[in-house]
Amino acid sequence: MRQQGTITMNANNYKSATAKIFYGVLGLSIFSIIGGFVSAAAIVASVAGETAWYATVVPILTVLFYVYYFIGLGTLYKEFTGNTYNSLKKVRTAAILSMVGTLCSLIPVAGNIIDGILAIIAAILCIQAYGYLRNAGDFPGTAGAKTLYTATILEIIAAVLSIIPLIGIVGAILNVIVFIMVIVGWAKIKNAPINQVIEQ
Repeated sequence: MRQQGTITMNANNYKSATAKIFYGVLGLSIFSIIGGFVSAAAIVASVAGETAWYATVVPILTVLFYVYYFIGLGTLYKEFTGNTYNSLKKVRTAAILSMVGTLCSLIPVAGNIIDGILAIIAAILCIQAYGYLRNAGDFPGTAGAKTLYTATILEIIAAVLSIIPLIGIVGAILNVIVFIMVIVGWAKIKNAPINQVIEQ
């Protein structure tokens, strides 16, 4: 059941922050897909004895979108108090971990392991955060938080399936679904109507 609460935040700050987050997430989703193709091309280039200089470009651009996402989250969580504040701050911490993981992925072998560990920690933080926000009475974007909560769970399932031989394609399909759900989730939060009081 949705918790009752009163919204005291600045509506303009909310809209500005969530717009930054949405476009940051949109860029991250697009470059995550591009990154998959670039990684495959880099492997082919390596086998051919060529230098895949472009393999470092996508991670760097991805980090730039993380920064934009991070800035939006930094503005958003300050508009709230209590558990909503803490939950949004967890999402921000998860963004930092993901950004660091992306940078670490540039390091051969060990970097991918570090990236995977940080991704797991980030996913756990997001599940906790969205799990609360989907019912928070002082957060306008509860519908979007519900979508993001489901997307994070599917992301973990996809990661597990992707490393299992033969059914890895299922994980890949789930990842595409997750990308779409994340974009839809933040779009719902960005476009959520802001009322002075949310009834139970």
